[in-house]
Amino acid sequence: MSVTTENWSATTLALVDDEHDRRSASDGHSRYGVYLNHHRSRLHEYDQPEQPLPADEFAAAAWTVATSPVMSPGYAAIRPDLRAVTPTFTGDEGRLVIDVHVPLHHHDLRAKRDIPYDWQDWDTERHYLSAYAYHLEPPSRRPALLTTSVVRLVVEADWGIPAQEHTSGHGLVEDAKRTVSALACGINRHAGPIVAAWRGEK
Repeated sequence: MSVTTENWSATTLALVDDEHDRRSASDGHSRYGVYLNHHRSRLHEYDQPEQPLPADEFAAAAWTVATSPVMSPGYAAIRPDLRAVTPTFTGDEGRLVIDVHVPLHHHDLRAKRDIPYDWQDWDTERHYLSAYAYHLEPPSRRPALLTTSVVRLVVEADWGIPAQEHTSGHGLVEDAKRTVSALACGINRHAGPIVAAWRGEK
């Protein structure tokens, strides 16, 4: 599947693009795999290149390599109207969470009538493969109120994040692809309906 306008829906926020990954691979196997090889130090225990990471740490690293700004376009494609989908670890329990950054326009805000009329909002630019537009920072000619809300997801056991088994070669690439696919499914399942409801979509 190559990501096109038909692939996005109100509840689809992230997609894995295996077709583009194979077609664009400089090594004849996987473009994502080339990036993983460049970032191998992130994908094993510190100073132990043969020791896999815990599943949640590997998931965070694999997703980070699979998405912009490391890969652009990413192996995991993010719907154009979102600013980012990023993994992080909570400070209290050290749990893996996924933050979905959703830009909000002034008309989405309760206090919109109190925002000066000459303050700028997010600019939008249509994506040629999607009905969902990019949200871009406006020019710096005037003040701006740029609001982003974060939908935070806790990665639980039901996400089915697989264990890392390999730290190099094709095995590492397949481990990472399975992990990124599981994260994309979890993001769509848990955050998709929330973002759709927020945007008034079904």
